[in-house]
Amino acid sequence: MDRRQREVAPAQWQIAEVIGQKVLHGWLQNRHQTAIPLNINVGRLQQSEAEAIVRFAAVAALAGGEASAQGVVRSWLAGAGTAPDLLATYDAVLQSPPALDKALAAIANADLALVAFVLALVAARDAGPAARAFADYVAAHRSIPTTTVRAALRRHRS
Repeated sequence: MDRRQREVAPAQWQIAEVIGQKVLHGWLQNRHQTAIPLNINVGRLQQSEAEAIVRFAAVAALAGGEASAQGVVRSWLAGAGTAPDLLATYDAVLQSPPALDKALAAIANADLALVAFVLALVAARDAGPAARAFADYVAAHRSIPTTTVRAALRRHRS
């Protein structure tokens, strides 16, 4: 059957289809926005969780071997509401970082895993391929969903 012989859909069907597409598009956009929060506030975490994040931040900053990553990560932590005493902890941990398995084991839940992945991305911005591979490893190790990884990449990788 060619185009001339097709029935024309009633106007109500066409309107319902357009509205349905708009609703679906809005839902998908909202899903992408809520997969990863716009702002991460380390200051709102429990003390033990914030300490785990700060310790992991030091590991992430050192992962790529780029000295400038330490300052970038520290600036990000300060901008994310990290308390001054935890920033001092970060500076101290840089001198004697924990083993990777211990740092990752302290990241106990999905929300912390996402923050850890974002930190790895922030540390990898100016670092080389090893730092980017480390961020990928963190995402795989903590089983961060692919959609969340993509949202974090769009927002935090330069």
